[in-house]
Amino acid sequence: MKIGVDCPECLVHRGFIEIQKATADEEKRLRVAIAVLKAIVENLNPDAVPGAIGTLRERVIRQETRNPDLYLQEKRISNIHALNLLPRITEKIQRINDPLERFRSIVRLSAIGNLVEFDILGYSVRLDDLEAQIDNVKFGIDDSEETFRFARSSKSALLLTDNAGEIVFDRPLVEELKRIGLYVTVAVKSAPIMNDATFDDAVQAGMHSIADEVITTGEACVGLALNDASEDFHKRLNESDLVIAKGMGHYETMTERAWSQPILHVLIAKCRPIAMSLGIERGQGAILLRRPKL
Repeated sequence: MKIGVDCPECLVHRGFIEIQKATADEEKRLRVAIAVLKAIVENLNPDAVPGAIGTLRERVIRQETRNPDLYLQEKRISNIHALNLLPRITEKIQRINDPLERFRSIVRLSAIGNLVEFDILGYSVRLDDLEAQIDNVKFGIDDSEETFRFARSSKSALLLTDNAGEIVFDRPLVEELKRIGLYVTVAVKSAPIMNDATFDDAVQAGMHSIADEVITTGEACVGLALNDASEDFHKRLNESDLVIAKGMGHYETMTERAWSQPILHVLIAKCRPIAMSLGIERGQGAILLRRPKL
């Protein structure tokens, strides 16, 4: 996905918030702000991908401030809130006997978990009121039925996680895919970037005891940058029958190339450019299955 007219302001907005988190030194804040603006401006063009520029922004902030994990506390708190909420939410889902309807509800829950995001221009989440927000999500795209049919004929799936907290709501999806008969690999970022899930978050969320395997992508980037990913990740990616890509960053970066296997995008459109690209309303959820073009 290419940048939209709203993207430059959003990229700068989050950068300035993160600089405040990264350091209390006013002189350093100014120096880093200038460096961030320079990196964004030098890489902005009509063919730019928002996630790729976001990755550059994050690298500048990390290098200039030497703060390796800006969202450490938010991530831990997000996981705790999600873990406390999950049993109440999944209780109803577990009583659904129809396999398709249960799968649909579980994938929607995974998408709704994408509400857990911070510092997006014009968007906010209240972790202490997350359950109420969950009930209000509508879906503009829902390819869960087609995905269910495809999953039943598949042997393996790779789940590309997005945010801490959100990863907790991915647990029922991993469990359901395994119930269907798939070998499920879960991939997290190899190092902190924004509030994306890392291996520590996977452990806190209990994912390591549910998935067949938890690996890292070998990179710390917004979405997915294959050129920086590890050989081990490439191997798992190429072997997977179905790739489930969580969140807006993966949508931004992964729609820029053709894939040899189906990609299931599971997200909430929390900004206008994403919503316009998907053809849905801002704030709606999307369960979009992109099949390879033959």
